[in-house]
Formats: sequence, C-alpha cells, structure tokens
Amino acid sequence: MDLDLDSLAAAVAAEDRDVDLSGAVLRSGWESVVLETRDGWILRFPRPHVAFEREVALLRRLDGRLPVPTPHVEWTGRHTPFAAYRKLEGRAFDHADYLRTSARRRNALAGSLARFLAAMHTSLTPTEADELAIPRPDDATSAVAGIAAQLDRVPPGARRGVEELLDEVRSLWMDGTTRAPLVVLHNDFHFGNMVLSEPVGEVVGVWDFSCVKRGEPSSDLRYLAGESPDLFRRVAKEYERLTGQRVAERAATGDHRPEVVSDALELDQTKTLLAVVPGWESADAELARADRR
Repeated sequence: MDLDLDSLAAAVAAEDRDVDLSGAVLRSGWESVVLETRDGWILRFPRPHVAFEREVALLRRLDGRLPVPTPHVEWTGRHTPFAAYRKLEGRAFDHADYLRTSARRRNALAGSLARFLAAMHTSLTPTEADELAIPRPDDATSAVAGIAAQLDRVPPGARRGVEELLDEVRSLWMDGTTRAPLVVLHNDFHFGNMVLSEPVGEVVGVWDFSCVKRGEPSSDLRYLAGESPDLFRRVAKEYERLTGQRVAERAATGDHRPEVVSDALELDQTKTLLAVVPGWESADAELARADRR
C-alpha cells in the first residue's frame, strides 16, 4: 500500500475503530511510517522489510520487564498490518544542554540509559529468543567488503579515513576484540527512539523494537558513541558496573561508522562523509580524554 497520509487514514478507517484522525500528523522513519493523532494515539505502519508480527509479539512479551515504559499495543489492524498504542510522553534529548550541564546530571542520564540496556540484554531467555525468532548477528565482514567495493564513490577528502576505518574493523574481527557473549539487543538505541524526563533527564520511554537481534552488548551503544563520546563513555562504565560485562569501545565505533558510510552510499549522499569522517579523529581523542578522567 501507499504510505501517504490519505492512504494510511483510509486503512485506519477500514478497521471500524473509533479513532479521530482529524489533524493527524504523518511521521516517516527507516522501519515504519506513523500516524500520530491529536488525542495521543500512535498508529505504526511497518515498512515491507520489517517483521511486524515478531515485533508485536516481542512488545507483548517485554511488557513490564523493562525499567521504562515501552509501547503497549492496544490493538492491531485486521486488514492492514499496523499497531495502535498510546504515545509515550517526554522530552527530546538536547545535546547543547548536555554540553553545558553538570557531571551529576550527565551521570544520571548515563545511568538510566545503562539500566535500560542491562535490562534489555537479559529480558528474554535463550528459549524465548528462539521462540520469537530473534535474528543472529550479521556478518560484519560482508558490510566491510560492500564498502570496500564502492570506495571509488567516497569523496577523495574522506577516502583515507574510510580506508583506515575498514582496516580497523577487519583487525578487530581478526584479533577477537569484538567477541563477547551474545545478548538480545534493542539494536536501534538512539535518542530518536526514546523520550526523557527533561532535555538532559532520565529515560522515560523507549520504542521501535523493529531491529531487535542477538549480538554483542557493545553494539547497542554504537549510536551513543556517534552522538557524544563523553556520554558513551559514562554509559559504558555504568553498564560495566551493573553487569560485569566489559564494553568494547572500539567495537562500538567499529559497528557505528561503517553503518554511517553504508547509509551515505545507499542514499547517494556521499558528500556528507566530508563533514562526518574528519570528526572521527576528534571523537577518538575525546574518548581518550574521558578514559584519563
């Protein structure tokens, strides 16, 4: 079906539910398109590549097991696959405010992120993960090979940095640095999929479990590494304290950065790499400074 506002509204109307769609807002993402109603309903339509039934079953299995609210699916479409749940209320993360704020507030945010991940990673037994058909890890070497085959498309000003990244990721996999016990990952854990109590507050809601898979704990911190090396390091330390499981920092950045490059290639937005790749060196330096503190 078409994923425009009129088509989605017609699909909801065909379900014969009492939903007021006047003034509904359309929001589009990688895994879904969402209608948000004025009275607080989220109507989430999966894109074709999403395992919708698995996500709904997973959300119902996780209900009440995690330390913050997650979508509670009230009903699903009978004719068209979509899930209806009440909006999770809260505030968006403000990175500028984070840079200005105290260590106490930074640590409070980091602690709430770490607590969610620690709970998420032990939320399902291996048997439950098998029952829900939670996917196994992807082959990281194939992603590296895919980028290497398209290096000629990377702008010259970013190519050296990308080549060095590919060498590092290959090395990490060869020497076993990325090997750790597998857990159930949220796998899309970034500030676009959560709300906070205030712009630099504690997590009060997390959504989008479309990408859940099994993997190494470090992988769930990869977007935090890209967002803020300082916050990433604080979350990693608290996660290690809570779980006793080491977070491999280089593995996290080694997961995130190839994804950035792959997305730029897929979307034919390779010029964005000229702004992104030079920032990796300063991010690594910031992580090194955080280690010394």
